[in-house]
Amino acid sequence: MANRTAREQIEENWEMRKCVSLNATEALFSAYMAAKTYEPGFGYWWAYTYDAAQSVAQLFSCSAPPEQVFIEAFEGENKRCQCAEVGGQLFLDWLDNAGNRVTLSNSEIVEAKQIKDAAIADGIASCNWVTVDGQDRLATYDIQDGSKPIWYIIPTLNTDCCSGSPIIPPVQPFPDPVLIPGDGIEGCPKDKIYLLDSTVDRFGLLQNFYLLKRYYQNCTVKPNVFYWETIRGPYVYDDRDSFEGFDSDPPYAPPHPHAPLPVVQGGGGTSSLSAVTYTLDAGCTYNQETEDFDTKFTYDVEANSDGIVGLARRMDALAWMINNSGLIPYTTCATTKPKLEGQWVSTHWVSDNDSAGGTDKLRKLFRYRTKSERTTDELQQFWKQLVWESGPVIVGHKGAWWGTPKVWAIDEAEGKRVLRFAGGEAGIDPDLDGEWFVASSRSPRYGMTGTMRLAMKRGTYWVTSRDGPSALPDLEPDS
Repeated sequence: MANRTAREQIEENWEMRKCVSLNATEALFSAYMAAKTYEPGFGYWWAYTYDAAQSVAQLFSCSAPPEQVFIEAFEGENKRCQCAEVGGQLFLDWLDNAGNRVTLSNSEIVEAKQIKDAAIADGIASCNWVTVDGQDRLATYDIQDGSKPIWYIIPTLNTDCCSGSPIIPPVQPFPDPVLIPGDGIEGCPKDKIYLLDSTVDRFGLLQNFYLLKRYYQNCTVKPNVFYWETIRGPYVYDDRDSFEGFDSDPPYAPPHPHAPLPVVQGGGGTSSLSAVTYTLDAGCTYNQETEDFDTKFTYDVEANSDGIVGLARRMDALAWMINNSGLIPYTTCATTKPKLEGQWVSTHWVSDNDSAGGTDKLRKLFRYRTKSERTTDELQQFWKQLVWESGPVIVGHKGAWWGTPKVWAIDEAEGKRVLRFAGGEAGIDPDLDGEWFVASSRSPRYGMTGTMRLAMKRGTYWVTSRDGPSALPDLEPDS
């Protein structure tokens, strides 16, 4: 095994490294990197990376993280917007010179509306942004020797990013390298493969960029070698002088070398591929009792002695699955999504005391649709009666006409009490229509406890209502 070339070593290990890269930590890192270096035709956010990772997992018979891993990392109160639908809080993330992630708040909780542009110069990160009142602001911070600054807005609870706005995932740390056998004698460090970058290629597959660090038999370091994964295997950069990013710290990747479509080539033999069956689940048919999907679509790919032809057959299967996944919402799942009725009501809440370990009160937003004909004044009188306890349990309701209201409560019973109270105003019994869902956060940063009361805005209780998505909200009591 001694004195292997770098290309030989990569050929021996790249498929193993490919499967290892689908563990949760590296998949989230890939989602972050792919969002920063996306390929034309693909979107900015994690859903594209999730789909691409699932395609790779089926193609290579590996296991990829479930969708919930990405949802917990990048959605809910972890969602990062460049434009907030209602408003949110402006943050700056960067990596310090030790590689640790640092986060800094730069606005009030529901103050930021949109980020216009951002820059970094001489260690100063700056951001031009707009408030919910339409005022232009400039935020700056000295990150010194830090790197990778990202400005983003976390939308206020139960609201979303603006339609079409890029959603920036949180900064993810560089994963630990994978160790592989090398040429060094006993006692020498093992060779290492570092994951540095990721992208979604034009075939919809997640591809990674790696650094191979190798050691001679006397334990001294060999020259670094870099390679991209492609649909045809590793693309190895033999000439280290061909791209300046190889010499930066940390190194960064050249553009992904798009491989041509797989074709049948005459001559020399290729490795065979075994038969495989791909399964596409209809997400709306998930059965909680069986913990499985009631409706599945399968596609069988026969074994093939020609690896290139077999790969083409598998790509055909993935294309079929991608096409069908786009049709499922309009066919199989067409009747599962209820039609929204009534008008939106938004209630704003504030805690009696400062949050634990914080210097400000907790603030929450609760939204739902109502069929009642209460005036704004009557809505304020109704909601000011409620006092509730916030906490780490997310209790929500789905499958009914009033949207998907949810609340962070101290426990499930308290969350359901709040939603039943809302149902009494909206004209719905959540125990009879639709269904409950319950989740929780493992992060101490979210779901903090506090006694919540209806907040005040300009001397009146902060309850707003609107007739439609583009109508202006009513705040002042009706005269």
